[in-house]
Amino acid sequence: MKDLDVQDLLEYSRAAVAVLRTLQISDSTMTYADFARAIGILEGPTDKWRAWHRQQTDAVLNAVAAIELKARKKSMPLEYTRIVAKRTGIPGKGIAKSSKIVRKLRNTSSHD
Repeated sequence: MKDLDVQDLLEYSRAAVAVLRTLQISDSTMTYADFARAIGILEGPTDKWRAWHRQQTDAVLNAVAAIELKARKKSMPLEYTRIVAKRTGIPGKGIAKSSKIVRKLRNTSSHD
């Protein structure tokens, strides 16, 4: 498993915002594996999906949600539910912007 450093997480997060916006504009969804490939976590068409890739995509989506929450300039809200599980076609349970980092930020942002 390749650990994500700060630069990786930021670069993937930037790409994730573009992908999420594109999905929203086109009113479509994407599987986690396709999302990972689109933002660069999976490198090339031959790189295979592994369990840790889900952890990495979750980390990226959580980082994006935290950044979105902290941003002072509010734009079109991102729709995280556009990333879906391959087997079920529905978003993962943790995709509702309720991760621990986002909950902590929500609690501290009221004191700004």
